[in-house]
Amino acid sequence: MTQNNQSNAAALKPLALLAAGMTGADIERLVRELRGRCRRRRDPHAISISWTDLEQALLTGKNVSSTDMARRIAVHELGHAIAYECLDVARVTLVRVGGDKGGETRTALNTEAIQEEQGVMRWIACLLAGQAAEKLFHGSALMGAGGSGESDLARATALALDLETGFGVSADMPLVYRCPANPTESLLYNPLLADRVNKRLMLAEEIAEEVLAARQDIIAKLADFLVREIVIDGDQLRATMQA
Repeated sequence: MTQNNQSNAAALKPLALLAAGMTGADIERLVRELRGRCRRRRDPHAISISWTDLEQALLTGKNVSSTDMARRIAVHELGHAIAYECLDVARVTLVRVGGDKGGETRTALNTEAIQEEQGVMRWIACLLAGQAAEKLFHGSALMGAGGSGESDLARATALALDLETGFGVSADMPLVYRCPANPTESLLYNPLLADRVNKRLMLAEEIAEEVLAARQDIIAKLADFLVREIVIDGDQLRATMQA
């Protein structure tokens, strides 16, 4: 790769990260809109688009309402990311604040790591690590970790329930496969089962807390970067963790 190509690639990378999740049609529409703006604000024949134009367009609608909230979301997402990396459950590809989800951590799951009970417990710890990071830095967690069937708490609870009812590793009748048709109802009306699931969740949260407490300085440093830059890729995350 020539020096110019390397320079162009380095310049494009931050824009590519900001565009993560967008389709080709999304990018094409954005460029058309930018060209229209350039013509209107410069001269009728101007169609050139600067890096700054692209960056600002990609950031539009992706920032959160305040710096304080952005930092809190950054801490939450970095809690997930660092737990995934340190517990060898997944390889992080991207962490961001803002956007439709408020924040996001993208990963490539290490399927070999979750074939045994302890691996699934580490996976649950990673799902709870966002909330654990908020508690570590702010003393409490926002309700964004729960609230829907796709939330961190819902996914962690489902995995803990599977360990107790379907994976053959429960301390109570482990050979009986008894996955409930309606998991939520099974926890509402079976307090003994709910207690065992809750104990697994509490243990997983302790695992997350231990991992994050030992890396508070790294989280704080990365949170500052993430609030400023909106997105960080997995290689940057790992380089900072190893520095």
